[in-house]
Amino acid sequence: MTRPWPMAAACALLAAPVAMAQLPHQESRAHMEACVRWSVADGQYATRNSCDTPVTIKFMMLDDGRVVEGDVAPGGEFASGPLGNGIGGTMMFTVCPIGYVPSVRFAVENAEPIMVSLYNCLPTARPGA
Repeated sequence: MTRPWPMAAACALLAAPVAMAQLPHQESRAHMEACVRWSVADGQYATRNSCDTPVTIKFMMLDDGRVVEGDVAPGGEFASGPLGNGIGGTMMFTVCPIGYVPSVRFAVENAEPIMVSLYNCLPTARPGA
């Protein structure tokens, strides 16, 4: 005599990916690094948002680990503020639409993927964040 539970369990396992695909998901967006071009002015790094979307910029000099973050309107400017060790150290930054954060934690240990732009932007209010 066959038992019905193995067949039911197999059907449930096969249906799981379909059910997961139908769950509402948070939409990720591409980073917006193309909106900024960095320059040096008055002993600090500065940029202008050249896109038509407001963005959030996160900036860090790796030698001191200080994070500067700001929202920048289209055409607006962002500046790093005075740099403790001066211009010339290694810096990293992310650029996401306002309301989004980088998909990797903005920290020194993630400098490598951030510096080569291996991140997307995820909604700020996502489950589990």
